[in-house]
Order: sequence, then C-alpha cells, then structure tokens
Amino acid sequence: MGFQKRRRVQLLCTVALSGLAGAAAAQEQTDTGAMTQLGRVVLGAGAEKVAIDVPQSVSVVNEEEIEREQADTVGEVLDRLPGVTAIGSESVFGESFNIRGIGAGGSADEPKIIMSINGVNKYYEQYRLGSFFADPELFKRVEVLRGPASSTLYGSGAIGGVIAMEAKEASDFLDGDDNFAVRQKLQYTDNGNGRLSSTALAFAPDQRFDVMAAFVFRDSDKKEDGDGVELPATEFETRSQMINSAYRFGNDGAHQARFFFESFYSDAKKQDYNQIDGGWGQVDRTYEDQTAQLIYTYNPADNDLINADLMIEYSDTTVEMENCVGCFLPEADFSYSTWTFQAENEAVWSGANYENILTFGLSHSVQDRQGETAAGTGISYHPDGETTTTGIYAQNEFIWDDRLTVIGGLCFDEMTLSPGQLITATDDDTTKDAMAATLAVHYKLNEAFAVFGSAAYTERLPTIDEMYDTRTRPTPALGTLDPEESENFELGFSFTHQNLLTQSDRFDLKATAFQNNMRNQIVSNTAGLSVDGIVPSRLNLDRTRIQGLELEAAYASDLFFGSLAYTRMDGKNLSNPVSDNAKLEDTIPADTIALTLGRYLPQWDMKLGWSLTHAKSKSRVSGGTTLDADTYTVHDVFASWTPDQGMFADAEIRLGVDNVFDKTYRKHLNSNNSAGRSVSLTLAKTF
Repeated sequence: MGFQKRRRVQLLCTVALSGLAGAAAAQEQTDTGAMTQLGRVVLGAGAEKVAIDVPQSVSVVNEEEIEREQADTVGEVLDRLPGVTAIGSESVFGESFNIRGIGAGGSADEPKIIMSINGVNKYYEQYRLGSFFADPELFKRVEVLRGPASSTLYGSGAIGGVIAMEAKEASDFLDGDDNFAVRQKLQYTDNGNGRLSSTALAFAPDQRFDVMAAFVFRDSDKKEDGDGVELPATEFETRSQMINSAYRFGNDGAHQARFFFESFYSDAKKQDYNQIDGGWGQVDRTYEDQTAQLIYTYNPADNDLINADLMIEYSDTTVEMENCVGCFLPEADFSYSTWTFQAENEAVWSGANYENILTFGLSHSVQDRQGETAAGTGISYHPDGETTTTGIYAQNEFIWDDRLTVIGGLCFDEMTLSPGQLITATDDDTTKDAMAATLAVHYKLNEAFAVFGSAAYTERLPTIDEMYDTRTRPTPALGTLDPEESENFELGFSFTHQNLLTQSDRFDLKATAFQNNMRNQIVSNTAGLSVDGIVPSRLNLDRTRIQGLELEAAYASDLFFGSLAYTRMDGKNLSNPVSDNAKLEDTIPADTIALTLGRYLPQWDMKLGWSLTHAKSKSRVSGGTTLDADTYTVHDVFASWTPDQGMFADAEIRLGVDNVFDKTYRKHLNSNNSAGRSVSLTLAKTF
C-alpha cells in the first residue's frame, strides 16, 4: 500500500491503471461498457478519477502495450505518445528523451526531464552517450507527465516533464490461489539477429509476504536500415536482474516494508566511442546501473489523516572505458551515484459534497559525480563533484461535488554544489535556492464535456557540469549562472461519448494547448560572449518560448480498439545573439501523427492490429552542418494469441512486423537512419 500510495501522490493525479491496447481492454467492463486509455480509472493524490478528468497532460503505456512493441529500449515503447520523442540513435546505449521540445542528447538536458524507476530518480550524462540504461522487459507500466507541473512533487527543475517506470511484481504473475509461478519468455528479431530470454519467478506463501525475481538476457548484431546499410553502434549484449518484495504486518496490515533492487550490466567490446552518430574510434565499455529502494509504510485503517512513508533510495550509473583505439576524446570513467532520504504523508478528510487530500513531505539527497581519465587526471567536461539537495513540498487536492477539482502545490529546494578534487578552477562551494508552484483546475460541464487549465512555475538549478565545465571555454561559469525559469500554461477540453456505435463502446478525446515561457536557459557559450567581465563556458539566454498542441483520442468496444495521437509544436529563441526570434529547431521534434487500429477475435483468443506513424519534414543544424529529415510514413502490424484455457492456457505468442515496407527514413532529432523492416516473434509461458 505504501509504494502504491506514493506513486499516486508523485504522479500528480496521473497514474492510469492500464492503457488502451491490450486483451484487458476488451475483457474489462464497467457499467458503461468498454474502457479506453483515457477512460480508465486513475489513482490521483488520494481520489480516484479517470484519465480524461485529469487537469494535466499524461500518457500511460501499460504492460500489454510494452509486450506488443517487443522493444529493446524504453524509448521504443514511447514513440507513439504525443509530445514525447526518443532521441539520439538506434543504439541501446545512445538513447535520450525529449518532452515538449526539451531534451537534446549530449547537451546536459538530462536534469530537465526526470526519469524514475519505482519512484527512484535516475540520472546520467556523458557526451555522445545516452542517459538511461534499463531493460523495458522489467516494467509493467511507463507513465509520462508532460510539462513542469510535476515539479511540485518531484522537485523543482522538471521543465520538460517526468518519465516514470513501474516494475513488475509478484501479483502480476500469480493467478487466483496460486502462491508460486514461473514465466519464461523467448524473443527473436530478424533485423540484427536479436535475441531475448526473460525468466521471472513469483512467490507469495500468504497474504503478508510476496517476492518476485527476474533475470533478462538480451543481445543483437548490427541492425540495418531500409537500404540494407548497417546502422552504427547498434550491436549490444546486456544482462538485467530485479527483485521486488513486500512484507505486511500489524493489525490489518497497517505496516508494510518493501524492498526493490534492479541492475543492468553490459561488457561491450570494440564499441563505437560515439553512440549517437557512430565512429570517433573504438573502445571497450562496461555499463553498470543499479537501483535500490527500501520503504516503510504506516497506514492505519482507522485514521485517514495518516498514510506515511519513510524511504531510503540509491541510484548508481557507472560507465568505464579501456583499450581506446583512435578515440576523439580521452579514455575515461564516469560515475553518478545518489543517496536519497524521503519522508511523506497523505492526509484525507471529506464532507457531504467534498473531499480534500493533502500531501506533504521532505527529501534530502546527495549525488556524487566522478569523472577521471585513465591517467588519473580530471576531465574538463562532465567534471567531478558533489551535489546536495534538500527540499520540502506540499500539494493539496480539493474535489467539490464530483465536478470541480482544484490542485495547488509548492516546492522549495536548496542545492549546494561542491567541486571535486580534480577541479582546479575553484574549491569554493556554491549554494542556490529554487522553487516550484502549480495550480490546476478541472471542471465538468456535463457528462460529456469538461474543461481544464493549469499554470506552473519552476526553477532548475545549474548542475556540476554546467557550473564547472571548461571544455568549451577555459573559464568555468561558476557564479555567473542563474537558475533556469519556466512559466508554463495549459488549456484544454475533453469529450466522452458512450454507446457511440454499439451498446458497449466508448470514445474519448482530449486536447491540450500549452505555452512554456523560459528565462535564463543555460547553453554552451559557443559564441564567446562576455559575462561579468569573463568569457564563461556556459551562459544564460534571456528568453525562449515553446508552444504547441497535443491531441489524444481513443476508441474501444468488445471487438475493436483504436487510438490517435497528434503533436505539433514550435519554439523560438527570443534572445538569440545572431538573429532575433530564431527557431529552436535543434530540440523541437517534427509534427507527428500516430494511429493504431485493431480487432479482437475473442473466439480464438487473438488480437490483430495495425499502426501508422507519420512525421513532417524538418531541418536542424548539427556541428555546422544542416541535417534535413524528409517526411515519412511508417506502417507496423502486430498479432497475438493468448489462450486463457485448455492445454495452452497461460501461453503467449506474439508476432510483430515494424516498418512493413522497409522504408529508409531518419527521425528529425536523430543523426542516423532508423531500422528497416524488423520481424519479431515472442513465445512465453507461465507455469
């Protein structure tokens, strides 16, 4: 209960219980019939509601959709969400993320988007390398909060938004009175000769204790694009493990202790140094990523004012290099490890026609950044140091007459940056403060229509890299950098229609317009401008703006399902020193439409579907070279057989064909082409 409560709180009323496409979409019925992604139940900060009633932009990918994608990376399962783009390259080790135009691989944008596993924040940045290393096979749900409104509970600085992943647990494999289960999954992809073996064990001897363990092996040779050209840096071999357990004790299970551990490992030989574009020499790299969490929850059944969590969390990502041949940059090791302590409580009270949920807490984290060359010297880019952050936060949700919802929140952070021993420019600490505030309102006009809006302000404090980096310029920015500021506004409406074509179907539509006004955006000082009498490596831009439109629609019935996502946005650098109002093409993704249509065949326990992704042409400048991405349309098809009775009960067969017509294309924010036609086959069985 404690872990689930914490996720309800942190996701700011946005944790959908499941997504659209999946066998459960046809089977799960309510009094109003079939449920779509936008129409499914949402657990908010205490109050249950459906996703379409949430006053913020959120998308949820459930376990069925993750399984359907048969993906190598988390980014591949997010490609069809509005406002979300996996950027970098096709490499497992070269993937980063962009939300609403925020995020560019290798440019220290990682702190602008918060990544979390079971609520534990992840962080990694390294030039020409990805920012997140974990296997999608371990997760049953990925949730994306777009925009800075989530900063209230996640900490100031989430200008782009939040990507939160929830790990599988024992209850996902146990059925009925079963207390033990084993699930074995095998997968093969012809493009790159990719292989996957996943083994999960679940054990729950009684209602008090449960534990789940998973072991995943995945590898691939180099993939090819539609012209048969090998894609650089796409070969890999990874191993992942996970333990997720819970123990409940006391009267009515008021006390709970939960332990979670996840790890990712790869020993990659003769790998391209540059995992974004390929090339820059070859090097042997070892990737190690670990996530650990211990939670104690006290939730007495007779007191709604107490639902408290005490959490200790640990995250570490280490990349080591050796045997560098012809490398553009020196052989070096990087490590980012973070310890976090957090205490949080949720208090609920209600009256005849209202309910109020107050969440408040405090957190303290220490991040140790290590960067050292093979010769034992410091590194001018991504230097070492320590970041200590202490924050307090509170959020209140008021619901009146089940029609009006008002959410308000505040967060205050104090951050101290301490340069490491290998930083020679200074040994002085820097302490800065930041805050975040959110106000969101949702109002139901009637049973079909609703309107919503929000205003959010957040500040992002500079990182160790931005303060002390001397690669671009010999003088570090130090105290010349001010925190980034974001003022984000959203307006939208939603529409729900039940029994549209049949007596048990549902159609949902949600449209959101946003404008993110940013000040003091931190960038590299490539133009050599002077600030306070020095020419620092980083500086603040005066003003930038990103605005756009996100549209989501979903349909579900007993026999058919479908979804549509449309994204359009543009951005301007209002303080460009060369040309005023220059467009931010380097980080703004192309206008995109993603459409999925499918059919259930319940008499055969089958599901068939087709997806289309269409993106408009767009250009950007990289390293002084203009890169043009042409308009493209890609088609995918998928099928699954999941019998629930007979000798093949609890078995699963999936077939997917991505890029059916073997089209050669490149995403706007990627430097290399995407993969050509890929046929994937999955066989799984739960015993």
